[in-house]
Amino acid sequence: MKLQLRFLLLWAALLMAGCGSGDAEQGESSLIKLGDRSYFLNLPAGYQPQQQYKLLLAFHGSGGTSADMQNTANFSGYSDEYIVAYPQSGTVEWNEGCNCNIANRLGIDDLGFVDEVVADISAKYRIQPGEVFAVGFSQGGLFTQNLACNRSSSFKAFAVVAAPMSGQLWQSCEPAEPVSIMLVMGKNDNVLPYNGYTHSNFGLVSATQAITRFATLNRSLPVALKQTMTNDQVEILSFSNGRQKAELFSIKQGQHQWRFNSFDTSAEILTFFRELDTPRLPEASKLVQVDDKKMHVRLMGEQHPGPAVVLLAGPNENYHSDSAWFSLLQPVLAEKYRVYSIDRLGNGFSDVAENVSYRRFADDLAAVLKALDEQQVVVMAMASASISARFFYEKHHQAIDIKAMLLLDPDVPTANALSVYQGYPADWYLANLEALIPHLASGAWTERTIDKLQVERSHAEQLVGNNPLMDWQYFDLISQQRLLISHQQSRAREIAAYSADLTAYAALPMLKAIPVSVIDTDFEQAQIDANPDNVELLRLWQQESNSWNQQQAEQANGQYIALSDSDHLVALEQPEQIKAALEWLFAQLQLP
Repeated sequence: MKLQLRFLLLWAALLMAGCGSGDAEQGESSLIKLGDRSYFLNLPAGYQPQQQYKLLLAFHGSGGTSADMQNTANFSGYSDEYIVAYPQSGTVEWNEGCNCNIANRLGIDDLGFVDEVVADISAKYRIQPGEVFAVGFSQGGLFTQNLACNRSSSFKAFAVVAAPMSGQLWQSCEPAEPVSIMLVMGKNDNVLPYNGYTHSNFGLVSATQAITRFATLNRSLPVALKQTMTNDQVEILSFSNGRQKAELFSIKQGQHQWRFNSFDTSAEILTFFRELDTPRLPEASKLVQVDDKKMHVRLMGEQHPGPAVVLLAGPNENYHSDSAWFSLLQPVLAEKYRVYSIDRLGNGFSDVAENVSYRRFADDLAAVLKALDEQQVVVMAMASASISARFFYEKHHQAIDIKAMLLLDPDVPTANALSVYQGYPADWYLANLEALIPHLASGAWTERTIDKLQVERSHAEQLVGNNPLMDWQYFDLISQQRLLISHQQSRAREIAAYSADLTAYAALPMLKAIPVSVIDTDFEQAQIDANPDNVELLRLWQQESNSWNQQQAEQANGQYIALSDSDHLVALEQPEQIKAALEWLFAQLQLP
């Protein structure tokens, strides 16, 4: 009796779900018989037989029909890129994988039926290889999850509307490959409840448990991006493993329906499919195209006039070098300045490349600033990013008005310092890079990277304290990108190229044409204390660093700011020191 009531509720909900409102011209629609089963087929408007199309299968809810689903989703009204099929279930509902419903008891092989539908369409039309997608509403959404669990190699991505996940499938799901999947759920759904449902025959896990399960199966990065859209009426929970995305869209006032006042489901599903290869970015972030690569840029304080402050990250002791280090500094500076943090290739959300180096980044940086139409800048470079900053000036100061620089613990091109920088581990990476790249691809260093990230997070907490401007979500989202195999390999390539970067850097004269200030911490002391066998060399390095930093600041009419008992990550520990140093430079140059 409870199952019969469930069917009636699902059928009523489908009728109330609303029709699509896509405005595109409709193509040919026909009912296709396939043995004792059938599906509706929609060709896109302006269909060309010689053109390749994507294929989308859309599954109706319990008690519904393929025609109902066609009218409800109306995908052909939104896009002419897809051939859309609306299959008809073999009985009142689909065999969703719970081993608990009518279709299961009747032995209906819906997975096999879907295989036949895809094969039938592929034999008659030109389908783009690897561009097959599945969508389901309500109980058809539960079945779509069954496809995700058992046909992951046949579909590029899945979208599920108004269905969390059956408890049985949640336990048994083992996709052959990671899957990209989108869940859309109304938080007030009382048919297939958002928070799950417990029953001896049929149970549901919550929507959050469902998407987390797929994220776990995908081996996604541990921290999910949390965002809102449409005036906070839609909450997004987004997981990624660097390639596949698992995302939950929770509609605050939504019930058991396809279309919502604040969310055009059909349009958003097609957007999800279109942007599978584009990472969902944190607030204030965007990707900037440079040649064939995209680089991650974060802009804050956009309203402020005057030259932009550009933050360039350098490495800590683990050679982790990305904009996570500016998760506090950038909000602090954005109170007064227009501030960019820009991640090198292989860092943050930037693309990866095989030929990465600090010298290359000088050219990439110039291209990014040109794309952003930023013509006047003040550069703040941390640690080894001083190499990029110096080459950026050397090669691009005529095209971009570089007003001043602030160097934070820069690499110094003196004999003893170079011997430290170019020794271990840089020399080891250079000698072993060819064998290391496939070793990293096996995941052999992932666990040790996780351990390092945990230590770094604890250290950052100690440095930051309770500063309310610290953006911990951004810190965690950027930091965890270091776990990606592609980023581990980029880091190895960059370290291997470091020695050549330093040699080229040492050949350049000291920069005197613009004001250059230097913040000089005593971070070297920690290495001296930890390496008693190399005390003499490390002390010479420290002395040479102090001397060179003072000379650079004096000859470039900047400030030399020595910080004692200070951490190398000054951007997290003492952002106000950096802000004060920038204020001094802006005042000296009478910049707004």
